[in-house]
Amino acid sequence: MLTTFLSLVSLCVSSPDIARDVTNSSKAGLAWGGGDADSMEQFTATGKVSWYYTWSPKTYIWQAPDSLEYVPMLWGSNQIDEFTSTINDTLDAGNIHMVLGMNEPQEDGQSNLSPKEGADMWREYINPLHYYYPGVELGSPAPSGAPSGKTWLLDFLDECDGCTVDFIACHWYDINATQFIEYMEDFHDTFNRSIAVTEWSCQNFNNDNQCTEEEVVEFLNTTQSWMDGTEWIKMYAYFGSLTDMQGVNEANRLIRSDGDITELGEQYIGAEDPGAGSGSDNDGTTHSAISRWLPLFGVVVFFQFVSAFVGLV
Repeated sequence: MLTTFLSLVSLCVSSPDIARDVTNSSKAGLAWGGGDADSMEQFTATGKVSWYYTWSPKTYIWQAPDSLEYVPMLWGSNQIDEFTSTINDTLDAGNIHMVLGMNEPQEDGQSNLSPKEGADMWREYINPLHYYYPGVELGSPAPSGAPSGKTWLLDFLDECDGCTVDFIACHWYDINATQFIEYMEDFHDTFNRSIAVTEWSCQNFNNDNQCTEEEVVEFLNTTQSWMDGTEWIKMYAYFGSLTDMQGVNEANRLIRSDGDITELGEQYIGAEDPGAGSGSDNDGTTHSAISRWLPLFGVVVFFQFVSAFVGLV
C-alpha cells in the first residue's frame, strides 16, 4: 500500500498540471512592454517568435535580439511628429518589412479617430511608404473587437479608396476561443486580406468573470494552434509580454513583473517543457516544486512512521 502511495505521489510531482501545446510556426510576435533586451532574449530560444512592436514608430529596446524584426507603428495623431522624424531612418536601417496603422481608432480612450480622419492620416503619413519602400507591407489601423470596430474599418476603406492596405490588423479580447475563431473568419471573409492579430487575450471586459490560469492555458492552446495552422493569419501577438498588464487579467502574463518569462510565455514560444526553466506562476510569483508538494511529503513521512511502528509491534 505504501509503495503504491509513493508511486502516486511521484507521478503527481513529476506530471504537469495542464497540457500545453507546442507549435512550430514563426508567426508569433511580441506586443512588447516587458523591459530590456535581456528580457526579450528569453523569447528567442525556440525561434518561434520572429517580430515585435512597441506601439510606437521607433523601438526603445537598445540592442534588441537580431533575430526579431521590429515593426514600427503610427499609434495616433499624438505620434505624428515622432513618426515623421524617425520612420525613414528606421526603414533605411533595413530588416523591416511591415508598418502598422493606428491603434483602436474607434475607441475614445485610444487613438480616437473618425474614419475620414484615419484616412487622411493614412494618405499623408503611411501610404507614401508604399512608393518609397516597395518591399514594406502596410497593416491597417487595428480596431478593437467591439462591433463598432468592423464598421469603422469598412468606412475607413471607403474613405481611403485607392490607398494601399496590404493586410488587416485587429484586436480581440474575450474568453471564448470558438468565438475568437469565428470573429477572425468573419474579418477574413469581409476584407479578403490576410489578418494580423496584434492584440488578443483571455480577458473579459464585460464583467468580472475572468479566466482562470487553466482556462488561459487552454484558450492560448486553442487560438494559437488554430492561427498557426490557418494560412491567411499573417502574424499575431498575445497581450501579455508586459511588466505592467494595464488592468488585463494577470493570468495572461507571458513575462513576470521582474522580467522573467512565465510558464505561459514558454508555452507561447513553443518550449518543449514549459515551466521547467521558469519556475514561476503567471501571477508573477515564484514557487519551487518542493514547496508546492511539501504537504504530500509530510503525508508520506507520516505513513512511513506508522508502517515502521506497526512492524515493531
